[in-house]
Amino acid sequence: MKTIEEYIESLFLGVPINQKTIQLKEDLLASSEDRYDDLKAQGKSENEAIGAVISEFGNIDELLEEMNLKQGYEEENGFELDEIEVEEATTFLTVQRRGAILIGLGVMIIIFGLGLFFVMEAFYGENFGTGLGLLALFLGVAIGVPCFIIAGTSMSSNSKSLDDRLIPIQVKSEVRKFKENFQRSFILCMVLGVSFCILALAIFLFIAITFEQYGNSDYYNLLGLAAMMSLAGVGVFFFIFGGVVMGSYTKLIEQTYFISDEDEIGPRAKAELNKNRPVFLQVIERVYWPVVVCIYLLQSFILGNWGTSWLIFPIAGILFGAIESIFNKK
Repeated sequence: MKTIEEYIESLFLGVPINQKTIQLKEDLLASSEDRYDDLKAQGKSENEAIGAVISEFGNIDELLEEMNLKQGYEEENGFELDEIEVEEATTFLTVQRRGAILIGLGVMIIIFGLGLFFVMEAFYGENFGTGLGLLALFLGVAIGVPCFIIAGTSMSSNSKSLDDRLIPIQVKSEVRKFKENFQRSFILCMVLGVSFCILALAIFLFIAITFEQYGNSDYYNLLGLAAMMSLAGVGVFFFIFGGVVMGSYTKLIEQTYFISDEDEIGPRAKAELNKNRPVFLQVIERVYWPVVVCIYLLQSFILGNWGTSWLIFPIAGILFGAIESIFNKK
């Protein structure tokens, strides 16, 4: 423990000594002792426990910034700044994970419905087959949309309860542990997502090229589209699940105040959201996705490229992410 005490002392070199910084140092030492004892109880050696405790320390600048934020808010308003508790953060992550599963399933089921549309057309022709295919597609939508609604309602309600509240260092430290534990699962989700999408395209091309010599090539092309959509649906599920869960960890770690996804967010959260984003980027964000949806629907209906037009969404997401990373002030 002496090593940890000396490390904490080194963090506060050059920091003005006052009641707040002394209390902060004592709190750090107390939490470090608890963490050290917990690691020792788990069977860690002394060196392993000390190394783990030290590695979990946040930046002292972050700690001082949080302390100043709390002090400034208390002096200005006369009461303490509302903080998110560890239990609340854990509940948020649990709700996000459940929501990710529901959203992923909803999208996958709708894509499966579109795949069944092509299967029906292949087996029963354009007239009767199209009718059955539309029925299958609508059934997929009827199952998928409630998944979106259930997930969106629970996620929105949970996020709104945390909006504009301070995310303390203690919460960030706990979430970092969760994120590290999920890292392998996230990589696996991305690998599986890419693999299924590549396999989907490969199977479609294989069927289209292999059976092109046969007279009824449209029949095999439709079956190839159905197979491609089914496999792509599974791949999209892994993308959504991994992305949403990892995003929930990143959200709690990188933000100072929690920013919900609602239109009306708190003043502190809104200031943090916009401080690193130019005005023109905020304007683009408001119109970007509606334009993408319009392009998707127009080209799908006009050109009839329903089998491949869904690719516009991952491409649009990557493009907007690139634009955002280039023009962010941070």
